[in-house]
Amino acid sequence: MSVTDKKQIPHLLALLDDDSDRVRVSVKAALESFGGELDSVLVSAKASKEQIEAVQELLGKSNAEALFQVGQLVQHKKYSYRGVVVSVDDECQADEDWYKGNLTQPDRYQPWYHVLADGSDQVFYPAQSSLQADTSEEAVHNPFVDNFFDAFTDGQYIRNDKPWPEGQ
Repeated sequence: MSVTDKKQIPHLLALLDDDSDRVRVSVKAALESFGGELDSVLVSAKASKEQIEAVQELLGKSNAEALFQVGQLVQHKKYSYRGVVVSVDDECQADEDWYKGNLTQPDRYQPWYHVLADGSDQVFYPAQSSLQADTSEEAVHNPFVDNFFDAFTDGQYIRNDKPWPEGQ
């Protein structure tokens, strides 16, 4: 996108409240023209959370309901690691630099999960679209499991009351 196009973002955001079909179609087309850059352009323009939600609604991107629950076993579709969900965010909470460094860059506006990986001390932060249920019912071997879960029963971990650290 050219610099001129990015300078249009404040004007497009100001038009989000306009209910006329003609304006909404034009604003939607202009926002879609940013493609994968839209998230970073909105952040650079200091769009408010309400404006970002309005953009998501206009583009038909709303926060999906979480498919996986805390304590559930999951497996990464691309990297095949398995683990247990320890915490869920409604959308990606990582900063823009981290997100741009993510090789797959799935949509930010879907549930993201903190997953304790099996066979290591790693905690991963995958998007919902990157995960699938792990039906193995085998325990996860990660040194942090005992910090956040009280028991493992029938292939499901039982979460304790210890809060997940903010910003992790």
